[in-house]
Amino acid sequence: MSEYGLLGGIRETLRLAPPRGLLYCDAHYFTATVELDPAAMRPWLPTGVRLAQPYRAEVFTAWFPHCTYGSVYHEAGIFVHIRTLGGRTGIHCPWMILDDDTALILGRELLGYPKKMGEIGWNLDGTAISASASRRGHDLIAMRGELGATVPDAPPILGRPHRNVTGTLGLALPRIIGFTPGEHPIETRRVHLDEFTVSGSERDPLHLMGIGRVVDARLHRVNLSAGSPPIPLRPLTPLHSIAHLRPRVL
Repeated sequence: MSEYGLLGGIRETLRLAPPRGLLYCDAHYFTATVELDPAAMRPWLPTGVRLAQPYRAEVFTAWFPHCTYGSVYHEAGIFVHIRTLGGRTGIHCPWMILDDDTALILGRELLGYPKKMGEIGWNLDGTAISASASRRGHDLIAMRGELGATVPDAPPILGRPHRNVTGTLGLALPRIIGFTPGEHPIETRRVHLDEFTVSGSERDPLHLMGIGRVVDARLHRVNLSAGSPPIPLRPLTPLHSIAHLRPRVL
């Protein structure tokens, strides 16, 4: 019975999140850095979280071919650039969809990513790359382009200080948590975009988030480790959960 008891649970936790090992190998992030309208984005941020300047976000689609819990899946989301301690640029994620239930549960419960199930198309064929994201019959993101030169000094895609929100359902107060994933770059390539569109729906209102023109596009290939663990930083009122049912839950 120990396999399913406390000791078994500890062993499984260490296997899923090895303190000195990798959680993901060769994760692919196809991202477009976009300008943001700060007035449009601010309502989607938790109280006390401030946008970094210049106002930017990453609109991305991703493919994860190898992870510790055995899933092979795709993801799409938005990483908003925010201010953190020491003048660093961090990340807040206001919206994310994916196509794997295990990754949804782990990422949402442990790390506060507002994950929902959706449909993601992904294709990398030589230097041609394309991806799409949709949910409940609505097309949300379409990205297509050609891989260009290697970017030796590329900014991190995931390895920044995060400020996400957990505890958004139930009687517990929602709270902002902070953590920084460990990012170990393999290669980053410039992408020359031929197509980039962001649309929205009532349940996934990306069109209301102030996403503007593309300033850069890249394909990041990275290994990911646990980095710093999630730490509760401050509570939020229950009004946060009510105000953010869309796009976090519905």
